[in-house]
Amino acid sequence: MVLARTIRPGDGHFPAALTRIASAPAALRLRGELGAPVARVAIVGSRQTDRYGRDTARRLARGLAAAGVSVVSGGALGIDAAAHEGALEAGGHTVAVLGCGLDVTYPAIHRDLFARIVEAGGALLSEYEDNDRAAPWTFPERNRLVSGMSRAVVVVRAAAGSGALLTAAHARAQGVPVLAVPGDVDEPLSQGPNGLLQAGARLVTSAADVLALLGLRPGDQAELDLAGLDPQARALLAVLTGAPRHADEVARAAGLLPGPALAALLRLELEGHCEQRPGLTFLRRAA
Repeated sequence: MVLARTIRPGDGHFPAALTRIASAPAALRLRGELGAPVARVAIVGSRQTDRYGRDTARRLARGLAAAGVSVVSGGALGIDAAAHEGALEAGGHTVAVLGCGLDVTYPAIHRDLFARIVEAGGALLSEYEDNDRAAPWTFPERNRLVSGMSRAVVVVRAAAGSGALLTAAHARAQGVPVLAVPGDVDEPLSQGPNGLLQAGARLVTSAADVLALLGLRPGDQAELDLAGLDPQARALLAVLTGAPRHADEVARAAGLLPGPALAALLRLELEGHCEQRPGLTFLRRAA
């Protein structure tokens, strides 16, 4: 099991954006790696959702993760789970901000999901002590972290009174753009997103809409200036993402032998195209 550690402002791991929010946490517990994504975007919504909501959240997360964006959500049932799953399906990075300690699996059904998030180079994050149990007030509290560490918040499905709307309210107070997926006006799960749209949220129907807001395009992560790089280097950059991957895994994905691949990765690091992390892992440098 990957051990949890404490991160604090200024230590190089703490999300800088969280130092600027109201009630900023003095420290956080982290299991896994926050990485260096091109951006972080939150996808949130109701626990009790429908197939349209799950499919849409998963599709949005896949598109964002494929572009090098880290998908942030709350690790809950419904929309949160679909968002994390979509990012994993794209081989991308995702962060689950939990409303309990990192040694408490809540909901219990997500034990495997949380393990896969960490194994894939993502992270579990919490402001609570490792064994702190979830309580009714811990989830509203953690929502300010979900929005505060993100460059945008996307609300997919949310009935009136959903915690996702509190996340959207935090986002507005923090100056983070709010986007919403429109829904059938007769469906209760559409009340939240449609109300946000009436109040001025940006309409989103695809990952491209979110990327455009961030000033990115779906292919931006793969369209760095590669002039002068040899074929090995280009192959390696094509498979590196914002999540750390072991050098041997990167080599296999690029179709290269481990020795030459490691040498090329070290050259790319010196040239500023990628970063090396502990355990001989590498990730794409943030744009």
